Amino acid sequence: MKRWEIVLAITGSLVVGLSALAIRRTERPHRDFVLMAGGCRMPVTILEPDKTTRDSVLLFHGLSADRRIMQSLGNYLAGQTGLRVYLFDLPGHGDNTDTFSFSRADLCARLAVESLIRSGEIDPKRTILVGHSLGGAIAIRVADREPVAATIALSPAPMPLPRRMPANLLVFSAQYDLPILQRAARTLGQAAGGERGEPDDFRQARAFHLEITSFSDHTSLLTDPRVFRQAADWIDHVLGGYRAHNPSCPYQDLPSFIGLLGILLLFPFAVAVAAKVAGPLTTDQAAASPAALALAEGAACSLASVLILAVCVPLSLLHLYTGDYLASLLLIAGVLLLALNGKSAKQALRVDLRVLFAAALLGFAVLLSLGAWLDWQIADLWLNLPRWLRFVGLLPVVSIFCFAEEVVLGPVGKGRLRAWRFALFLALRAELWLACLFSYYALASGQVLILILGVSLALFSLLQRLATDALRLRTGSATAAAVFGAILGAWFIAAIFPLT
Repeated sequence: MKRWEIVLAITGSLVVGLSALAIRRTERPHRDFVLMAGGCRMPVTILEPDKTTRDSVLLFHGLSADRRIMQSLGNYLAGQTGLRVYLFDLPGHGDNTDTFSFSRADLCARLAVESLIRSGEIDPKRTILVGHSLGGAIAIRVADREPVAATIALSPAPMPLPRRMPANLLVFSAQYDLPILQRAARTLGQAAGGERGEPDDFRQARAFHLEITSFSDHTSLLTDPRVFRQAADWIDHVLGGYRAHNPSCPYQDLPSFIGLLGILLLFPFAVAVAAKVAGPLTTDQAAASPAALALAEGAACSLASVLILAVCVPLSLLHLYTGDYLASLLLIAGVLLLALNGKSAKQALRVDLRVLFAAALLGFAVLLSLGAWLDWQIADLWLNLPRWLRFVGLLPVVSIFCFAEEVVLGPVGKGRLRAWRFALFLALRAELWLACLFSYYALASGQVLILILGVSLALFSLLQRLATDALRLRTGSATAAAVFGAILGAWFIAAIFPLT
């Protein structure tokens, strides 16, 4: 074990501990409960303001998200506007284990709002609806049925126009969003009759503004301080300019991300421990494919996979919205790559139970530690029982693809060789994503969620490869690296995609 690994581990532990203390000191009072409404089971978190009030903000997350992702915006609004904030998990998302469909999500959101109004917990004349993506479309549709004081939609999903435009509607559109989502925002602006932001417009509940947020994408709107401030200002105009005595900082969730960095600093030490468990380092004798050949094979296998998926999705039994398509894509591409590289696959395959146990131990340690921290403040990536069952089904599928990828990439080199190998990996993953892009536009696959999650998939791919290479370098085993990478991949798919 090297000295720098120990130093990083100590530093990471201190960072995690200090971040946890900072989060506890600034954590807003909240309570969790399950709202039962018309057969819908909706997990809810209420963020309490500094002063007692019946004014409220209801937040609805987007597709493949959850209420914790909306918590950053919710904390800011609770502190800045002094309103009580309600965060919901839509069906199939987060802690909501009901099956997802667009109509079901829309129905349950509407029933939840109606239930809160009937019980007297919220006053529609003093309530603001806020939603992102799918949640933005839901907020607009709910406001069509239950008139509220204002509606704020962040990059709303395409939808049929409501019968009447919501009162005091604010729409955000990201500069680098998908064209279909940008068109949806512009369509709302046209239906609303253009910009209206005078005081009389707010009093007559007909104000409208479309904000094109520069240098932003679909997801970054949820963490953009400009969006936070403009949303709070809009609420102030609607409800009479009320400001809290303790305004919130838009960067108040920074300790959560710093703590996440601290956990990542612990990883080199964890790899060293796993290498000790695995035993002596063995020579990695796998043969890498020539880069040009690997790229050609990757492109051919990716294209063939989406063509097969245009006929049928073999893993639809997983019941994960878009997740079953992605898992099927990885399975077919992995099988095809192994068929084209059979000799190299035999050289790379080495079943050493001690090494595989060490890889699996490291994989679950990463899964549980990251999942627990992210679930606390950032995103619900802690698997519940239905998602654990899907994880079990995904693991062998993703293992095939990860092993095929290790075979094609070959051993981890040093210096320039390692950089070229990493570039090849990025190119192979990009080919898969471009194949999905082709499938969506040319084959009408309908799998837009893979495109929306492009940034998240890219970030996960980078971290997965860096971690997997570190393990392969310390063990010399392509098989162990594949097992470790598959655990992370199966966790990502099982945690992110909605249950159906």
